[in-house]
Amino acid sequence: MAFDLQNGSAATAQHAIRPEPLALFSHEPLPSGLITRIDNDSDSGFYGPLDVSSLATRAASAIANNSNADESLLRETLLKFLTLAQNDSMPDATHSCWLCIRMTLPTPVWTIPRWHMDGRMYDCSCPSPQLPHSKYAFTILGPSTRAMVTNPAVHAALMTPLSTGQCADLSEPNAELAVILAKYQAATVEPGQIIRFSWGEPDSPVHSEPDSSSSMRVFISILLGREKELRDMCDLRGQEYGVWYND
Repeated sequence: MAFDLQNGSAATAQHAIRPEPLALFSHEPLPSGLITRIDNDSDSGFYGPLDVSSLATRAASAIANNSNADESLLRETLLKFLTLAQNDSMPDATHSCWLCIRMTLPTPVWTIPRWHMDGRMYDCSCPSPQLPHSKYAFTILGPSTRAMVTNPAVHAALMTPLSTGQCADLSEPNAELAVILAKYQAATVEPGQIIRFSWGEPDSPVHSEPDSSSSMRVFISILLGREKELRDMCDLRGQEYGVWYND
């Protein structure tokens, strides 16, 4: 494989009894001149069959049309990312995907972290015992995702009432929760470094959008699954399977 996990363990999920909730792949610097600016906020992507070659081409074009990205370099970078995700996943669960491309101009919204865990994305149809499903993600412009090192105390803090007597609303930034979690270890995610994180599990990683108040940002993630699972996800989200979207 072109990439290995940073801790030196097997990078393929099919060789693991239970994948780690959060995994960082060995960092490879992004190509020089890949991208330095975007034109507008954009949230685009695709729910449908996984074809890494055509997906890399289409995604590179979508990003280049809203930025000064070198489309050829970008396609090569995206192809590596998509291939890693495909190779790292269970072979029988890579028929379909959700590719998400978020391009944002500088915004103060995430100056205070929105610490949260990703919930259920679709109804898992894996045979028992079921292994956690994961997303793969990296940032090609701007700061990387903030993530906490897996720690039961961090998860407990999310479920503990704050000074208001209520638990934090995990859909919004929360200054009090940010202060509480600041004493715990955060993962160091380098620019362009690929991460894998589970969703819908009790120990799924606690993470947040980064502070991008002074930075443009392009964040890319992919989730893989069986066709039935991704069609279920489309039904849940009001999306159309096999069609690119641009919100």
